[in-house]
Amino acid sequence: MPIRKRITDIFTNPFLRNISKMMSGTGFAHIIAILVYPVLTRIYTPEDIGIFAAYIAVFMLLSPVASLRYEYATLLPSNPAAARNITVLALLFASVFSALFMFFLFISGDAIAALTGLDAAGNLLYLMPFSVFAYSVFMILTFHLNRSKEYGTIAGGKITASSTIALGQVSLSQVPALLNHAGLILGKAAGDTAGLIFLIWKTNKIGQALRAGVTPKRLRAMALRYKNFPLYNAPHALTTSTSNNFPVLLFNVSFSEAIAGFYAMAVKICYSPVQVISQAVYQVFGQRIAEKHHKREALTPFFFRNMGMLAAAGLLPFGFLFLFGPAFFTWLLGEGWEQTGIYVQILTPFIYLTFISSPFNFIALLADKQRAAFLIDICYLVVRVMALLTGVWFNSVITALYLYSATGILFNSILLVWFYRLTLKLEQR
Repeated sequence: MPIRKRITDIFTNPFLRNISKMMSGTGFAHIIAILVYPVLTRIYTPEDIGIFAAYIAVFMLLSPVASLRYEYATLLPSNPAAARNITVLALLFASVFSALFMFFLFISGDAIAALTGLDAAGNLLYLMPFSVFAYSVFMILTFHLNRSKEYGTIAGGKITASSTIALGQVSLSQVPALLNHAGLILGKAAGDTAGLIFLIWKTNKIGQALRAGVTPKRLRAMALRYKNFPLYNAPHALTTSTSNNFPVLLFNVSFSEAIAGFYAMAVKICYSPVQVISQAVYQVFGQRIAEKHHKREALTPFFFRNMGMLAAAGLLPFGFLFLFGPAFFTWLLGEGWEQTGIYVQILTPFIYLTFISSPFNFIALLADKQRAAFLIDICYLVVRVMALLTGVWFNSVITALYLYSATGILFNSILLVWFYRLTLKLEQR
């Protein structure tokens, strides 16, 4: 095949075009976030960012399970009415979860703050149920719109949220009473709310009627049909989120708020390429592989093409971070942030493999292997916690990070092999 035709095929490939649409919004949203980091690190101290990171860690522990993960089943049924019932079901659970969370905060907020090291956040902790609700509904609507391939609308919502967060966190720092972590937390809450309002507006505008065909009987039927999502996928999301966010809380309590801030900034910037591409690939890949499976088309070539594409896309940015992390972060974030670059060098190999493997998590859902995925993730969580606690035992954050990264490399390699084997079994059905 001539080279010119191959290049033309790449740029006209509908799958890659859809990924590019998703990435355009996600990528621009993360570019905004990255551009604002050098400003934030010159306005806020590492301690402020450490408190904010602990707040976000608790937020990220809760928000993925608020809807019991029913929205992840949106792409599975071929019937649009069934999908709408799943969306409404997820919205109902997110609403109930957020209300219960607020109730528990009112009766035991001080205990929760002490346990998570968020005493310094004070009354701002009561913003979290609203942020959890806004973010959860945003994600539910994202999956609803993804089914109908409204990638431009999804991109607009992400850009709106990211822009509002950045603008809010910078502008609120100019208020004397908020020249600390308060500006960071309030900016985050404002961004989550703005992104949700945008998606609701656009969903109504394009005529995406959520209530069409939704009945109590169908809601119960969908809840039972996809019960594995709350039984296995939601706990799985909780263990994954705990694995990812536990280090910030542990470092905040065991070392200092500043070390938690250094780590949080390292992960935030290093994970940006992961979030830009892998989230977009996950949603488009999930839609396409479910479609291919329904049509009984070959899946393994599609699997390998995507894995190769991700490996190639991540090689340059992650290679750069691994080789030049300390010097780059000192220049980017300013004096006093050298530790962030050192942490990045340690974490980069593990995050690179996460970048490659994470979009394929949908294969476990498609193969109805949520229980197995959950058990694997429990093992992953236990080993990672042991690795981190070993570092704390030796009073060395560097030791903790090396062990944490090594376990990430091992388990992500195992997951890639498992996803390939599941793909083979799906082809044989």
